[in-house]
Amino acid sequence: MSKLEPGRPTLANDALVRVLLSYSPRVEQIGAVCDLLASLYVPHVRDPDASSRLRLVVHELLENLVKYSTASPVEFDFCIAREGAGLRVAIRTENRAAVDRLTDTEARLTALNAAHDPVAHYDEVIRASAGRREGSGLGLARIHAEGEMLLSHLVVGDRLTILVEGTISPRSSR
Repeated sequence: MSKLEPGRPTLANDALVRVLLSYSPRVEQIGAVCDLLASLYVPHVRDPDASSRLRLVVHELLENLVKYSTASPVEFDFCIAREGAGLRVAIRTENRAAVDRLTDTEARLTALNAAHDPVAHYDEVIRASAGRREGSGLGLARIHAEGEMLLSHLVVGDRLTILVEGTISPRSSR
């Protein structure tokens, strides 16, 4: 899925962890927010690999809010709920962005969702980023490939909503 339906995505009402932040993003806050969320989800996500991938996803999304938002507040909605033997993760961000950023983000998400192999696509994005003067453009592809999550988005005017979803293991297989 590459486009969200209009309106806000529905996140689990029976969440193990649910945090909704509405704030003015600053780079100094990224580590603290990552630490806060990890302290809440680690008791449920005991698999170190899954926990590390989830932290990567959270960090990339928070960093994008800092880099590309043009107005405050932004929204960051984090949710983990049980789903069968696993855990369902849904993270929604919403922010205002400049038209050129929205166009670039839509193109990146469209290409990302059309890719049959997330890792091969990520490798292509890495190669293409070598010539960029501003930003690497790797974050969303990294979420898809390394974070093993699906992304969808919605653009309405200057508002960008990104939804990241996936299933993770609650406990270590080691």
